[in-house]
Amino acid sequence: MRPTLTMMLLALVLHACGPMHQMQKVESPLPMIGSMGKQRSGLFKKDFQKVGEPILASAIAISVRSVPFTSSMLGKYTKYRENQGLQPLVMEKDTTKTKRLRYFELTITDVIGLAKALNSVDNEVLLKYLQEDSDLVLLSQISFMADTETAQRIESVDHLYLVTDTNGVLALQTGNARTDYPISASVLETFDFETAGFCWKKDKRGKLQIAHILMDGGTCPGDTEGNPKKLDKTPDYLKL
Repeated sequence: MRPTLTMMLLALVLHACGPMHQMQKVESPLPMIGSMGKQRSGLFKKDFQKVGEPILASAIAISVRSVPFTSSMLGKYTKYRENQGLQPLVMEKDTTKTKRLRYFELTITDVIGLAKALNSVDNEVLLKYLQEDSDLVLLSQISFMADTETAQRIESVDHLYLVTDTNGVLALQTGNARTDYPISASVLETFDFETAGFCWKKDKRGKLQIAHILMDGGTCPGDTEGNPKKLDKTPDYLKL
C-alpha cells in the first residue's frame, strides 16, 4: 500500500517537532506546579501557557497550606468555574460557614534540588529551550480546590512531593511511592498561580546551567544573569 500524502506530511511534522515533543508532555497539557511555560497578564486576568515540564529522577519537596478564602481569591475561583463551564458556587446564607471555605496553596520549597534536576542530563532538551527563550518561567506556586477525597489525602500528610509519575508527567506524591498513587493535575481546580524566573551561569567547562531560581523575584545575584545570552557576549577588550 502506498503512503497517502496526509500520512507523509504527518511523518514530516512529527520528525520536525522531535525536540519539542521530548520537552512537552503531550499526555498532560494541564499545567502542574513545576511546569515551564509563558505567563500572560492582562488588566483583570493572568494566564499560564504550559510548554513543557522537567523529568524528576528524585522527588522534590513542596509545602502545602490550607488557606481561608478572601473576597479577591473567591472572585478568582468563581471566575475559574465560570470559564470551565462549572456550576456557580452555592454560597451559604450563614456567613460563618462561608468564612470556613478554604483552598490549598502549594509552593516549591526544594529549589536547590529542582535546579539540580533541571541541569541534569535528563533535562538537556528542556534546558536548551529555557536558554533560547528567556520569557519561559517556572510555575512555582498554585492555588487550587480539590474534590473531597483528594482534599482529605492532602490534609492527612505532613509532607508533599513533586514527582514524575509512571506516565512521565508531573504529579503530587503524598506518601510512599510503592503504596500510594500520585495525584494528577486533572483533579486539581487550579485558579491562581505564581511564577519564578531563572539565574544563569557557566560551569568550569563553559556550559550554561541554572544557578538560582528566583522564587521571590528580585535580581540575579553576583555574576549570574537572568538572560543566559548575556553570558555569551564577548567582552569589549577582546574585540580589539
